[in-house]
Amino acid sequence: MIDDYFQPMKIKYFLYILFMFQTGIQISTVFSQKQKVFSGELTYNITKVSQEKLEKDFSLGGDTAEEKMIIYAKDSLLKRVHFSSENGIQESIEHLRLDKKILLVSMDSMNYAVQLPSNKDSSISNNYALQKKCFPKKRISGLKGYPNILQHPMLSNDLYVWHTKNIPAKYNLAYPELKGLPIKYYVISEKGLYLYTLESIKPYDPPIVLFQIPIGYNVLSLKDFLSLIQN
Repeated sequence: MIDDYFQPMKIKYFLYILFMFQTGIQISTVFSQKQKVFSGELTYNITKVSQEKLEKDFSLGGDTAEEKMIIYAKDSLLKRVHFSSENGIQESIEHLRLDKKILLVSMDSMNYAVQLPSNKDSSISNNYALQKKCFPKKRISGLKGYPNILQHPMLSNDLYVWHTKNIPAKYNLAYPELKGLPIKYYVISEKGLYLYTLESIKPYDPPIVLFQIPIGYNVLSLKDFLSLIQN
């Protein structure tokens, strides 16, 4: 009876994690910017934007910070760590060149490495429109940001999205159309509007072990994992 109660919650929790991961990998052509690579650490501050603040001034930042996302990069390897006060820590590993993605999930005292479908098998719909603008440019975490206007059917206002040309977009492809890494952007979901702002950038060479599946994790396909938590 207790398992029947918690089963839908487990599925909803996993789907939320999957959504947060997918928002960073909407990839059209991963190596469209082959000439540049990055190794190091990118830290984003994540805030939820209230409708009241959005209506007053769409250029304002978000409300109280509750989440962070750290992206570790080593050439074509990525590790994404999402810290949330509500959902704890979610981690994922990606190999850009091989188009491989692993979502690390801890549930019921068990650890799983869930293999996600490749980009060619995924069907992410783009309901937004992104338009390049000349102004206003702004500096974010020491990087020059180039502006774009974001339009979405769930929004009553147009929003600004900034990207930098210093780092390739492939390390955080929230919007594949951008010609560089997004450094201030929005993610729209059924839970609300979230503002991602690059807080810091640390170039260095992370250890390879950071991008490996931890010992003790059971490797499952997405289909097998969903079947497991439904039973």
